[in-house]
Amino acid sequence: MIRKTFLVIFVFLLFYFSTILPSYGAFEEKGAGARPMGMAGAFTGVADDVNAIYWNPAGLGVVEELEAMGMTTRLFGLKDLTYYLFGGVVPTKKIGAFGLSYSQFGCSEYRESQTIFSSGQSLGSDVYFGLNVKIMSIRIKGASANSEYGRASAFGLDVGALADIGSKFRLGVMATNLNGPRLGNCSENLAQRIMVGTSFRIISRCITSLDLHLPLSSIMVEPEVRAGGEVILSRNFTLRAGVGDDPTRFTGGFGLRWRIFKFDYAFLSHPFLNNQHQFSFSLRLGNQTIEN
Repeated sequence: MIRKTFLVIFVFLLFYFSTILPSYGAFEEKGAGARPMGMAGAFTGVADDVNAIYWNPAGLGVVEELEAMGMTTRLFGLKDLTYYLFGGVVPTKKIGAFGLSYSQFGCSEYRESQTIFSSGQSLGSDVYFGLNVKIMSIRIKGASANSEYGRASAFGLDVGALADIGSKFRLGVMATNLNGPRLGNCSENLAQRIMVGTSFRIISRCITSLDLHLPLSSIMVEPEVRAGGEVILSRNFTLRAGVGDDPTRFTGGFGLRWRIFKFDYAFLSHPFLNNQHQFSFSLRLGNQTIEN
């Protein structure tokens, strides 16, 4: 029954996004977390740590440790495109896991900020469901009070599902901004998309992943394809690589872990713009699941 419910949710999301109009706006994807970005953003079907807040909140249901993470990068190496975020997840034994994050992008002239309240829990039979409630705000310096933007906020809703199919294969799906939020009087929706991902654990220390990120004008057009992989070479060192299209980009990175501390780095190429470097620092506080 649980697996049938998962498939119903999956089909509904595909149908819903095939019928909505084209939508554009601020808050486009910028890439959250050096670990997922080292895998080219093919993380929807992995989603097993604090990064699940951004890539598939259903994955919070598999998190068993208290975890906090901070990340910083400059998009395409430009100072005025500084992007940073902070996030944390708290697992519980009876009501799933809860996440909270804050991110900010831009400079003094143009700034986006986003706060996410996240929840993920098990539905039984290795199926998980997740929900994000987002507060998104934008500020343009010098814009008049009567301008279309200037200063405005919107609420967004993301939903996600995750299923373990056997011991090695995982399937995930996430829909962003399902409610079609708009900033102020703007006639365009904020960025909406649906992401479908799979991951396969070839051996215990190796994960491969594949994502399809579908444009929201229609699921019948060509999706963006991302593929990545992660190999745990030792208890303290992990190596990652990935590739994506639209445009074609190659990524790589590594993770270092020492006790409760973890550092992740990702490199992202670009065919026309500057290459990008992304850094994440996180704390994992062991198996500290909260009793209810």
